[in-house]
Amino acid sequence: MASTYSVVVDPDVGLDGIEFDDLGVEQRLSPSHVLVRSDLTQSELYHDVKWRLPADTALFVGRLADTPKMKGQRPGSVRWSREHVAAGE
Repeated sequence: MASTYSVVVDPDVGLDGIEFDDLGVEQRLSPSHVLVRSDLTQSELYHDVKWRLPADTALFVGRLADTPKMKGQRPGSVRWSREHVAAGE
C-alpha cells in the first residue's frame, strides 16, 4: 500500500539533481523539499534517498498522515498533496 512521505535535505545540497521517478510519484515543493508517494516503506525510501546524496548530508523522511498546510511552495503543490495524501489510504 502506497504512502506519501516528506523528504527534506540540507538546502546547501538540495534535491534538484536527484531523480525520484523510480521511487514513486513526486511533487517538488522547494529545492530541498519533495513529497513522494511510494510503495516503499519509510526505511526503504530513507536509505534509497540517502545513497543518492553526498555523504553526511542532513536528511529527513517522514510519512504524512494527512494533507499538510503549506504556502509559497512550487505551483501545483497544494493540489498534488490533496490528490496523493489522505488519512487511511
